[in-house]
Amino acid sequence: MNWRKANPARLYATSVLGALATGGLAFFAASRTWAYTSVEASGVPTAPVYVSGSDAVPLVPALALVIVAAALAVLAASARVRRVVGLLIVVVALISIVAIARAGGDIDKAVQAAIHDSPAFIGTNQPEVVSHTLWRAVTAVAFALSVFVGVAIARFGALWPTMGRKYDAPKAHAVTETVESEADIWKALDDGRDPTQ
Repeated sequence: MNWRKANPARLYATSVLGALATGGLAFFAASRTWAYTSVEASGVPTAPVYVSGSDAVPLVPALALVIVAAALAVLAASARVRRVVGLLIVVVALISIVAIARAGGDIDKAVQAAIHDSPAFIGTNQPEVVSHTLWRAVTAVAFALSVFVGVAIARFGALWPTMGRKYDAPKAHAVTETVESEADIWKALDDGRDPTQ
């Protein structure tokens, strides 16, 4: 897609919906299972252990909600504020990608904590294999797409229509009183004008 020839009005709906979709997808993917294993002990049923992204890195779903809120803010924001919102989306998405990339140790700690909390764990039956799902990658991809949406909002947000002035707070009207002399009142009457209006 050539950004220079793109119709800004078309990008308005696409960008807002894109930010909502990518933020929502990132939140959903962060709440899914990122790692799992099972704890086995003799005489006790096998206990599965699941760790979600929000268990391992609670910052990630919170930042996904920031992107969703920013998408809604674009609808009511002025042209200048839209640029700030677009840059905010870019920064939040980049922070999230870095947090996800560095989450390996946090996932391992969360898995170990979940293993120790398992009813089948007796102290010596540490699982040998911990499996990982694709939800971590899906979360990172959703935030990567949010970067592009944020750039589009920052670049083209000033060209999009804004809400009408009827939604603004009413302004206080200054009442100006003009003091007229008696001569001005008589002159207005002579000219055929009503001096009280």
